[in-house]
Order: sequence, then structure tokens, then C-alpha cells
Amino acid sequence: MTERRRRMLLSAALHVVSHGVAVSYCLMTLHQPHRSLMLAAYGCGMASGIVGLWTARTVTTKASGYRVSFTILLITLVVVALGAYWDGGAASPAAVGFVTTAVFVASHTPHLRLMMGLAALTVGSYLAVAATGRPAPPGHVFIYVAAMVVLISVCSAQARILARQRSQLRSLAELDPLTGALNRRGLAEFTKHLFRNGCRPGPSLLWLDLDDFKLVNDRLGHAAGDRLLQLTVAATREVLRAGDAIARVGGDEFVVVLVDADDVTARTVLTRIDAAVLPHARVSIGSATAPQDGHTLETLMQVADQRLYRMKQEHRPAANPPLEDRPGLLASRPDPLGVRAAGQLPGWSPG
Repeated sequence: MTERRRRMLLSAALHVVSHGVAVSYCLMTLHQPHRSLMLAAYGCGMASGIVGLWTARTVTTKASGYRVSFTILLITLVVVALGAYWDGGAASPAAVGFVTTAVFVASHTPHLRLMMGLAALTVGSYLAVAATGRPAPPGHVFIYVAAMVVLISVCSAQARILARQRSQLRSLAELDPLTGALNRRGLAEFTKHLFRNGCRPGPSLLWLDLDDFKLVNDRLGHAAGDRLLQLTVAATREVLRAGDAIARVGGDEFVVVLVDADDVTARTVLTRIDAAVLPHARVSIGSATAPQDGHTLETLMQVADQRLYRMKQEHRPAANPPLEDRPGLLASRPDPLGVRAAGQLPGWSPG
């Protein structure tokens, strides 16, 4: 989320600066026609960028972030097209705005197909001005379009490389290498902005702990234990929404973050996770929801951990049956863990 906010802030700031440069150009050429119209248009463009700066600090979802960025871009294209048209057409100095917009689109749009669509829209807007405005010198439109295509290609390729590098660094810094879940640092980063919007319901936290995980490691081996952790994360993710997250905070302990979820929703998700993980292992789960259980990540984790402990105590009387009675743990049954203990032969049973 932090990277998305940073991208939105940079996008809005660049729109403000570019329209500010255009306003300065209009003030320097006030004797030319249509300057009052151009000033009004570029002023609207600056205003949209300022609104984008404010909005970037409050946006909490990827979808709303895309809507804001796309709206600002459309406003910018309209303003640039009108400014170039009033300034004399495709050969006017104001038409440089199409080039800067194309470079921005190529550098700051993360998805390739979306970037290509927005780049085509930018080039198409320039061609529309060339077709309806004052005729440009021979070859001028061709050179402009070719330059935009080359710049888009270079900037896009560089942006893809940088995005891959950032993703690799983030994986090393914020993800658990075994399960792909967030680690503690990743959890803190993910939740950093979730407690800034007052006492609305949510977020909710679920603290998961596998029952008798040590027994799996001792009797089936650490490879089986690792596989069980991976299956637990995979099964939990099937239940979660795209905006939620799971983090591994201990050996067999996980924290699920449910964004904008009240306590009723949290209990529903808790039940679904329990059912999803049950084919592989029994799990104890404690929950906590803001604001009634706390206003910070640390407080919610403490409350969820306490409720997890009580759940663990309830499970303890039934936690002692042998592994043979638990589906999905022994290799003599269908092996959902995908591993067998070292040296295990058909008919082998733990001693």
C-alpha cells in the first residue's frame, strides 16, 4: 500500500508541476490569442493535481487508487489537447504536453496492457489535435509520434525492470521465504495505514496456531512440518479477499488481517478458515476487532493471542489422539502433505 500511495503522490505532484509550467508559458505569451482560455484550462489541471495529492493520503484500496489516477490522467489529456489546439495545433509549443504525458504513463503505470491502452489514448489525442487544428509542417506529426513511441518503449522497459527489482527486494525484506506469507516486518508495513481513519469497524485480526505441530515434526519429519505450514497458508488464502493478508509471526503461528471487517465478519471468516485448514491439521484461532478491542496493531494482537490461548485450552482435552486417527497426517493414508517420512515403507506406522 505504501508503494501505491507513493506512486499516486508522485503522479499528482507531476501533474501539478507540468500544468504550472504551462501556466508560466501562458503568462509569458499573454499577447498571443486564447491565453485566457488556456490559463483557465491549465488552472483546472493544476487543481485536479492538488486534489490528487490530498486524495492519495486517504485512499485505502487499489481500485480507488486506480480510479483517482485515471481521472487525473483523463483531465490532463483533455487540458493538454485543448491547450495545444488553442495554441496553434500539433506544431505548437503546448503540444509538448503530450510527450510529457506519454512518458509519465509509460513510467508509472504498473500493468503492461493498461499502459499500452493509456499510451495509445495519449498518441491518439495528439493525432486528433493534428487533424483538427492548424496544419503542421511536413513530417512534424510523424516525428512527434515516432518520438513518443520510442520514449514510451524505453521508459516502459525501464519501469518493468525497476518493478521486478523492487518486487524481489520486497520479497526478501517482507515475506516469509518458506510460506510466502508476510513476515513481522511485512505485517507492520501492511497495517501501517489501517488505523488512521478513526473508530470505524475494522480492521480485524485472527491469530492462528496449529494444534500439536511439534508432534508432526517429531513423528513425520521437518519436511512434513514445512509442507503443512505451506498448505495452511494456501488454504487460508483461498478464504481471504484480495485486500486481506496473512503473516507468519512464529514457527506455526499466523496472523490474518481483515481490512474493513467487523467482529461478525471476523467470526464468519474464522469459521471458514477452520474448515479450510481442517483437512490438513487442527487449528486454534483467536480474533480481535478495532475499535472495541483496541486501536493499534499491538493491542489487537494481544487480545487475539489471549483468545487463542483460551481456544487452545478448549482443544487440549481432544488433542491427544494418535496421528493414525487424524486424516491428512500419515503417509499410510492419502498424503495431502505431499511428503513421506525418511525411509518410510508401505505398511509402516509410527512407533
